[in-house]
Amino acid sequence: MKLWQTVCLVALSATLLVGCGKDKKEGGQAAKINWPTKAVNVIVPWKAGGDTDIYARLVAKKLSDKMGQTFVVVNTPGGTGIVGSKTAMTAKPDGYTLLFGHSGSNTVQQATKTVDFDYNKDFATAGTIIQDNTYTVVVKKDSGWKNLNDFIAYAKANPGKVRYSQVYGTITHYVGTRMEETMGIKMNMLDVGAGGAERLAAFMGGQVDVLAANYLNVRDYIDKGDFIVLGVCADEPMTAAPNIKTFKSQGFDISFPKSYEIKFPKGTNPAIVEKMSKALEEISKDPDFKSSLEKYCAIPVYRDGQKTIEEDGKLVDAIVKAFAAK
Repeated sequence: MKLWQTVCLVALSATLLVGCGKDKKEGGQAAKINWPTKAVNVIVPWKAGGDTDIYARLVAKKLSDKMGQTFVVVNTPGGTGIVGSKTAMTAKPDGYTLLFGHSGSNTVQQATKTVDFDYNKDFATAGTIIQDNTYTVVVKKDSGWKNLNDFIAYAKANPGKVRYSQVYGTITHYVGTRMEETMGIKMNMLDVGAGGAERLAAFMGGQVDVLAANYLNVRDYIDKGDFIVLGVCADEPMTAAPNIKTFKSQGFDISFPKSYEIKFPKGTNPAIVEKMSKALEEISKDPDFKSSLEKYCAIPVYRDGQKTIEEDGKLVDAIVKAFAAK
């Protein structure tokens, strides 16, 4: 019996030593690989000037400085982010094309089966680098609604009359659905343009009554008193505007942490993906990067590829559940 225990212990020790050596070897591949040796295209599946574009350019600048090669932002809008995403997905998996997207569209499209591909299985995910917890729902001052209670009372008394700006398969779709579900109301969902600028213009022009957008895009109007905030889609108040109420603080479970992620085409060398992940982790700790994000009310949040996939998976499950309950 003792001899058998000794043999098992020796075998286990050998296995552990081999495993440790393998991990060390794999961890070193990212540091040793000669990449990049030329410019890298950063596909942004939205128009220039929006939050995704702004954050992509901040990250691209940091990556260029760190890697010694230029990371070029290429705006490829269309199909609520799907055109650019497919462009990146079908690119040559050589490490010189990547997707800079966000969970606000990726997860909703996945949940609603708007796409014929999988954002996790059909990409090699490097990780998360930024999180924006400021998704804000606003109405205009001249709407007659002074607060969320006024809005709900009107919407309940007038089913289907309130016009909500929704882009199918995006975070606006999910937020609108959750508002109807948790508040017991029915709104008229209207698609007035996929881009933030288009939707804001339609809202200002009176085509819709309710707009959901990043705080960055509506902050000036809120500060001037032109827009009234119904609620912020976050678990905690914004650091940039702590006095603005979240939906949760008003009794409505509407929250959506919008994360910005980097993915490579499936089949990209794992060492390249790992090197990018390590770079994102280092950038997330850069005080200058954090300061740059503060201007846009966002924060650096790093998750490796696996953790990013897991967190997005949880969101997809929550979205599927919300739509099924409607």
